[in-house]
Amino acid sequence: MTQTDKPRLINVTLFRWWPVLLLLVILALRAFLPAEVIESIYSRGLFVGLRSVWDYTLPLLPIPLFFVFWVGVIGWLWYTIRKFRRGRRCGVSWKEQGGKTALRALNSVALLITAFLLAWGFNYGRQEVNERMGFSVYQPTKDELRTRVRAQAKELAILRQKITTDTNALTGSALPADLESTIRPLLAEALKEHGYPAPGRPRLRQLAPKGILLRWSTAGVYWPWAGEGNIDSGLHSLQKPAVAAHELAHAYGFGDEGTCTFWAWLAGQQTADPALQYAFGLSYWRRLASKLRQVEPDEYWAWRAESLDPGIKNDLQAIYDNSELYKDIAPVIRDVTYDVYLKAQGIEEGLLNYGKVVRLVEGYRKAGVERHE
Repeated sequence: MTQTDKPRLINVTLFRWWPVLLLLVILALRAFLPAEVIESIYSRGLFVGLRSVWDYTLPLLPIPLFFVFWVGVIGWLWYTIRKFRRGRRCGVSWKEQGGKTALRALNSVALLITAFLLAWGFNYGRQEVNERMGFSVYQPTKDELRTRVRAQAKELAILRQKITTDTNALTGSALPADLESTIRPLLAEALKEHGYPAPGRPRLRQLAPKGILLRWSTAGVYWPWAGEGNIDSGLHSLQKPAVAAHELAHAYGFGDEGTCTFWAWLAGQQTADPALQYAFGLSYWRRLASKLRQVEPDEYWAWRAESLDPGIKNDLQAIYDNSELYKDIAPVIRDVTYDVYLKAQGIEEGLLNYGKVVRLVEGYRKAGVERHE
């Protein structure tokens, strides 16, 4: 080999690894760029442009892109296996053919992660919403929790009376049929009122068959490679509005789970429909009640048995009964995997981040945040 051949070989080798090298550069940017820079340049700049363009392309198809993505993955696996077998039939050694296949797989994974980060994942590094809005998160005391749970239960009972005077569990007929066109404008208005962009028109899909997500302890999922929010069609109707708003909040550029649930709560403040107000309110009330139940279980259950509105009790029971239809397949695997994923994105709380919404909502309420006109 001559000296002039060496640089050429090095260049060829680097070219074969370019997806991995690109990913390393992107990961370095994600790790070291300050939150303020990501917020201004990516979340309020590049991502807004991507969202505005993407939503008027493939998401216009009548089928969830979540499934299209997985068909593509299966197609790639089938092609890779066939290519490997073809190489073996042509006499290529196991070592050489295996090396080529491994490099192809590594580069493909690197490209997927790069696409995830560029199309959405950088949003995990943006500024905290409470910092941007100018309020501090607040953990209510036990007494404050008790007061909020009981006061909000009375508010929910009044709302429910506006929907129906009987105490039978509410069904889907009480709520809007088209969740996407109903929830998306509410969330977009909440974002704009608080100084955030709401670009494009992200899709919300209800995945079938029922239980496809619920059996993995998941009510909804935002799929970055598709740019769409998805919820399980098997959810109880009263759960769907808040879960839909949560997933659409992801679509509008928010990564952390507690923040997306906070935006769902704010979206619920935008509607004048009693049924939607009730569904959103019940979702947040359940989170408050869960925290109160943890700190004083006996007192909570005694109060609930004696004082909680019968209609609300029946709605809660209907939600519990519906959940029982979709038993978890592997809850431990899901929890461990997602906990690791969240921590890898810089969310130190992991799965505990879901509980952040109470601190955000109560901090927001306590501060009386001014909205943008």
